[in-house]
Amino acid sequence: MIYILDLDGTLIDSRERHCRLMQEILSEAAPETVSGRVSGKRFDPAEFMRYKADGYNGLRYLTDRLELAEDTAYQIMALWQQQIEEERWLKLDVLYPDTLVFLNRLKQKHRKIYYLTARKNKEGLLRELERLKIADYAAEIKIVSPSGAREEKKRVVEDFLTKAGEDAGSVCIVGDTENEYYLAKELSLPCFLLNRGFRSERYWKDRGVESLSSLYEIEKNCVL
Repeated sequence: MIYILDLDGTLIDSRERHCRLMQEILSEAAPETVSGRVSGKRFDPAEFMRYKADGYNGLRYLTDRLELAEDTAYQIMALWQQQIEEERWLKLDVLYPDTLVFLNRLKQKHRKIYYLTARKNKEGLLRELERLKIADYAAEIKIVSPSGAREEKKRVVEDFLTKAGEDAGSVCIVGDTENEYYLAKELSLPCFLLNRGFRSERYWKDRGVESLSSLYEIEKNCVL
């Protein structure tokens, strides 16, 4: 069996990075900000992540939840996108508690592991994987652009399937967003979707898609 694994929201918990950066930008860049308050609405990191996990983007959070003017929200999101993969923020990323257990289990079963993720800062990601001590588990690491992640991931996997030949029938996708869902659906591949990262259980339920709360559940649901 060959496992193609997403990183953020699947193996890597990057929620603190997302929250801390937004909090800093709001406190420093938004003219309406006074003691952590924006337009009378307080930024709540947990609410921010829940809102995004339910399928809404950061811009909509700023306009709908914090009631910021649209031009201000666009400015804030531009700053957020510029900084989100800076080294100082990447250092906040950690592994989920089940990540090493899962990777070691795959290794023990002699499964091939490939990482497929969307990042702008490729060198920063490679350094992060070394810091988190999970780089060596992957036979290959493929990095696509966040702006066209869905189509780029599909092209990468199509190329991989062509090269895999007879082994292509044993490929499994593991991720936490609609990118992995549509990738698996369009290429008729088995897929496990998590609801602990950037898409919630509610998000998946609303779309009639089964999801899992942890990597441990993958082993419970199948033979690795």
